[in-house]
Amino acid sequence: MKIRKRYLLLISIALLPLTFLIHFGDYCFGVKELLIITGFIICFIVVFLVILFNNFYNIVLKKELFNYRPVLIAVIYCIVLSLFLNYHGENFFKTKINLFETPKTSKDTRRLTLFSDNYFELKIIQKNQRCVYRGFFQFNQDTLRLRFNKNSKYSLDSLFNYSKNKQELFSLNTFVKFKKAKDFSKKENYKDFSE
Repeated sequence: MKIRKRYLLLISIALLPLTFLIHFGDYCFGVKELLIITGFIICFIVVFLVILFNNFYNIVLKKELFNYRPVLIAVIYCIVLSLFLNYHGENFFKTKINLFETPKTSKDTRRLTLFSDNYFELKIIQKNQRCVYRGFFQFNQDTLRLRFNKNSKYSLDSLFNYSKNKQELFSLNTFVKFKKAKDFSKKENYKDFSE
């Protein structure tokens, strides 16, 4: 079975949005990235339609059979892209043990998620983007120490005191205060960035 260059072009355009949806370290995701992904989707649709109409042309004039490969590529592309967009930023293989949130302000909201393997995620949710900073934590009695990744750009808070009575974390360096969230199983909504 010979794979033509046009199908490789279609597959390569289909893989481009994944570079903005798969993250291995700290990242920011916002309106700019969504616009770039939308541009890749439009490119994919244009190339798909050109290939599809070329196939229809070959069916009518050259009496060839219908080529199902571009339709198969488009169906797989739609399924994979929708899964990556719906579950972007989720940790499927980690168990959440605690979730702390700052009160919602006009500037930003911060969410600190602690996982069972001493891994944490700090999400800073602003109006136009969400930044995620990752690393490891140590919890000693009533003190939480966050160790960010080496290449992390976030450097404000790394040491917090925990109040069991109030169920709060408060920073020793700045005046950032996190309240323990009641329900940390709910999925975040990425449809709009102004929660």
